[in-house]
Amino acid sequence: MKNGFTLIELMVAIGIMAVLTGMAVFNFNQSRLRARDVQRKNDIKQLQNALELYKNDTNSYPQGTGFQDSLMSPVSYIRAIFGDPRGSEWVDYQYIPAADLKTYYLQACLENSADSSKTTNVALCDLFTADTSNQCRCGKDLSNKTGVMYIVSQP
Repeated sequence: MKNGFTLIELMVAIGIMAVLTGMAVFNFNQSRLRARDVQRKNDIKQLQNALELYKNDTNSYPQGTGFQDSLMSPVSYIRAIFGDPRGSEWVDYQYIPAADLKTYYLQACLENSADSSKTTNVALCDLFTADTSNQCRCGKDLSNKTGVMYIVSQP
């Protein structure tokens, strides 16, 4: 009597390991994606806090262009410029103040399109893009709109 495994038994074992490995990699990638989205939301919250401190001191919010630079000088409301966790391969945070500088909108692009806090108000999304057919989608460029918009406003 021979001891050992047959070729079929080995193939079944390797197949099961491949399926389990594939599931683990997918779950790991989804966890990384969600972690980056949590970082984006935290960054937006910190920017909101800095903008409120700025408004308390100056009685208005900063201008749209270079708003993070305004939050760094002459008083430091933030310690560093906030950028997207994926760096240059994704969309940085956007800021649009109202004309009177008494209210504003902050936007981040989330990777998880199933996120419950995504923005669904298309009129609000249209503030951040010229493409009115975007349905609150965003991404690195016009051909890569795989993300969804997360927009907060104040007040």
